[in-house]
Amino acid sequence: MSKLMHFLTSRRIGRAFLILLVPGIALKRWLALGAFGALCIALGIIFALKISLWPGFTSLAEIISLRGEPSIVRAGVFIGAGIVIAGASFIYLTRSLTTLQVRRRHWRLLDSLYIERVLGAGPKVVVIGGGSGLPNLLRGLKHYTGNITAVVTVADDGGSSGRLRTELGILPPGDIRNCLVALADSEDVMQRLMDYRFSSNGQLDGHSFGNMFIAALAGIGGGFYQGVEIAGELLAIRGRVIPSTSVDVTLVARTVSGQQLIGESRVGTADDPLQSLALLPADAAAHPDAKRAIEEADMILLGPGSLFTSIVPNLLVPEIASAISNTAALKLYVCNVAGEPGQTMDFSVLDHLEVIRHYLGPSSVNLVLANDNFVPQSGVGGNSLEGAVPAKLIEVTQPWRDTTVCVLADVIDAGNPTRHDPAKLATVIAETYRDYRGRRRRLPRRWLGFGDSL
Repeated sequence: MSKLMHFLTSRRIGRAFLILLVPGIALKRWLALGAFGALCIALGIIFALKISLWPGFTSLAEIISLRGEPSIVRAGVFIGAGIVIAGASFIYLTRSLTTLQVRRRHWRLLDSLYIERVLGAGPKVVVIGGGSGLPNLLRGLKHYTGNITAVVTVADDGGSSGRLRTELGILPPGDIRNCLVALADSEDVMQRLMDYRFSSNGQLDGHSFGNMFIAALAGIGGGFYQGVEIAGELLAIRGRVIPSTSVDVTLVARTVSGQQLIGESRVGTADDPLQSLALLPADAAAHPDAKRAIEEADMILLGPGSLFTSIVPNLLVPEIASAISNTAALKLYVCNVAGEPGQTMDFSVLDHLEVIRHYLGPSSVNLVLANDNFVPQSGVGGNSLEGAVPAKLIEVTQPWRDTTVCVLADVIDAGNPTRHDPAKLATVIAETYRDYRGRRRRLPRRWLGFGDSL
């Protein structure tokens, strides 16, 4: 069977045949209707010309086809009905396919069908975070559902994002840019373009093209979120990217030694353990679309990403925290695979979970997903992957006695063991959703015919 599947998926005709068999394509019904119409027309022609068929077929055809009526009447009825049925099939089929071609012109037709019909009907998944962890998850998750909403922190104040925030008065676009690229169809090409940084002796030096692109669209569209929406349409992303708040917020932290750190860039490089976090203003309103997406979600994913600078800032928006706590969605916290210098270096999985509970409530998370692959690999514990500070893989405290279910799986990137592997992570999340959500709007299994480029 595996050889047959490999043979079919390696050939265009085979892939087309398999895609047509996928449930939810919404194409087979029109093809079947068209075939039925063609059959009616064929029978009408047979009756009109009084063509003699083999006895068994003739007898059956006479029973179901106006037996006893003049042949010209029988022919007219069947040909007319066939033309109407086949015409309706052609109209609906053409309308459906034309819509798909307009929306995704660079994809092959049947691939577009799969993206729009199957992935577009998938469960509503909301992912909350920022930094580099969230785009990593989105790269894998977009192969399972097109109903993804990324709720992204906007507390960044460093680098190109911070400069644009100060000079133009817009929300920092960096984390949002990374999520847009991760959800884009042509990710490889767009990644290079959107991450391109100008090198000059002037004001453009260090600016990311993607950040400036979003800033320009914000000016054209009449607002930052409108610019993000336009960027999503141009990149043909599978899902939506929404800032957690439209308010210009500042992250403030206090360390255990009493030092106050103002700004996400300073919090992220703190040497002392953090004691508390807050947003200024403290009553920043959630973006309405972000709040609505959380309330309507089938599953909510928290993380992965920097715990105190990518995930918690979203939870400091009161309406976001309240919506997460009150939703009936399946809530899963994706724990990082390695500790972060100065922040979570000595944290266990349970320590990470307790931080999330501190901001959301004791029963706010249903599941926690953690890595269980601790086989020594090159780079872990050394300097080659994480700079000057050794990376330490996060382990689960054994035995696990917490009321929140802990799901253990190998989710690390073999080439960079301090990072999640997008495909592994998305696969485990999809399987976990099926196990704990049962038949309620299941995530489809990944279509192997697509390959890694999709």
